[in-house]
Amino acid sequence: MTSSGDVDELFEIKTALYTGNYQHCINEAQKLRANILNNQFQSVFTREDISSAPDKGPSPFPSLDRIRITPKGIQKLLGNLQPHKATGPDSISARFLKDLAKELAPALTFMFQLSLDSGAVPLDWKMAHVVPIFKKGDKSDAANYRPVSLTAICSKVMEHILHSNIMDHLEENSILTPAQHGFRSKRSCETQLIATIQDLARGLSDGCQTDVVLLDFAKASDKVPHQRLLHKLHYYGVRGCTLEWIRSFLSNRKQRVLVKGSMSDEAEVVSRVPQGTVMGPLLFLVYINDLPEVTTSNVKLFADDCLIYRPIKSSRDTEQLQHDLQSLEKWESDWQMAFHPAKCTVIHVSKKRRPIKAQYQLHGHILEAVPSGKYLGISISEDLSWHDHINTTTAQATRSVGFLWRNLSNCPTPVRSQAYTVLVRPVLEYASVVWDPYQQHLVQQLESVQRHAARFATGNYRSRDPGCVTAMLDHLGWEPLQHRRARNKVIMFYKIYHHIVEVPVHHLFHNTREGTRASTANNIRQISTRVDTYKYSFIPSTIVAWNNIPPAIRNTPTVDSFRHALSSISVSEYLQH
Repeated sequence: MTSSGDVDELFEIKTALYTGNYQHCINEAQKLRANILNNQFQSVFTREDISSAPDKGPSPFPSLDRIRITPKGIQKLLGNLQPHKATGPDSISARFLKDLAKELAPALTFMFQLSLDSGAVPLDWKMAHVVPIFKKGDKSDAANYRPVSLTAICSKVMEHILHSNIMDHLEENSILTPAQHGFRSKRSCETQLIATIQDLARGLSDGCQTDVVLLDFAKASDKVPHQRLLHKLHYYGVRGCTLEWIRSFLSNRKQRVLVKGSMSDEAEVVSRVPQGTVMGPLLFLVYINDLPEVTTSNVKLFADDCLIYRPIKSSRDTEQLQHDLQSLEKWESDWQMAFHPAKCTVIHVSKKRRPIKAQYQLHGHILEAVPSGKYLGISISEDLSWHDHINTTTAQATRSVGFLWRNLSNCPTPVRSQAYTVLVRPVLEYASVVWDPYQQHLVQQLESVQRHAARFATGNYRSRDPGCVTAMLDHLGWEPLQHRRARNKVIMFYKIYHHIVEVPVHHLFHNTREGTRASTANNIRQISTRVDTYKYSFIPSTIVAWNNIPPAIRNTPTVDSFRHALSSISVSEYLQH
């Protein structure tokens, strides 16, 4: 819909065209486009109803200690800035701050400490310049763009200090839910997926059905209402001047949209965790932290990606899962968030001939049951086979190889080889420790993409001899993808075993019985399985590989030394299935 202001701008554009002032016409058209996008981005904000705000009651958590800012810490943060980082609305560049870090540190320390102690944030730090990024669909539809915000670099430096102190407080007091793996140290998409697939695959091995609901938040970070967020921060122990600083940080924020050098009018930001800031992701974690508390089913969170699942042994379990969905409806109503029911789906993970089929609802909308669904970038199917995921992955990687062939065919071999390893191979290996296939035809399907890429890198498309391609791979130094996946699985296992990353599977690690040769080598007891799906999933299969590795290598003190030691042994002998 076009506003009266947009109509005035359209009139100016028509007048400029009539008078021949084409440059002015172009500038006005870009400004009109920027204002339309700004109106779209502003339309998703939440108008908070403070009268209905819930109360979490007395807090059981201690207060965060007073934050002290030091010149040494500021100088270190300034020295670590990327010099080419985009400049924010205050026009102070990262290069300037980095080059003069030692000279600026004392003055910035005084300013930051004064800002924190007084609970006042400079106005320049509350302005964001927003660059619209096209997602997909109709390019003329403003709803198909997502905002990327540029904020003041000095603000980000101070936010780093607050972020570090608040996160330490949350971790030390075990405040953040273990279900959340987003924006946290020792956690990642891979750790979340390992834990999730472990539960689902073990359920299949036990002959159990698990119903999985993939939930989709509608504009989650944009809808976070500020007063409710501040209430949760206070409940979790962020109080005093630190809370007042965050209150000032959230209030009276403004944004402008930039389109090809033209800038929109200012728009007020009435909700949202501030995008393009260091504090934004942490504030969102705090806001969504209590979501798992309202359910009895298993919940997995990665930022706003939410998945809920429950073993289904009878209709009572389906009723309980539906009750949990209703509890989530109340949670989103209380905290003014919103799920998108039309984008939420259900997967019945089971190998039973007659699984218990239940219809689940969210806001009266019957959720669609699908044979597979995407979670954190991988396709989870109802039988936990990886055919769909590998088909999608190889198709995407093949298109990428075609793109490189069309654009880099005249480049030398080292450039083409580097392009493959940087742009294509990561697609083939994303979270592969989770979905590493054991079926030979899937293994070969993945290898065929790399073999095709080897022809591109060497420029040899004529020979059809398979041994010729093998020679190309050797010449390029490209190890088989199967070997790389096996090595990466064992490296991830090392990180889990030594608590370098957090995956709640240590209860599955049991040493072999004392007095045996395996116990002397400190082997881990293998997990008995009934189905291949679980047998070849990450934990059971990697325990076998781990036990095959010489103890001297397993006991190396660091990840780097372990990775280096692995390169000295035969991958095919120790690490393959």
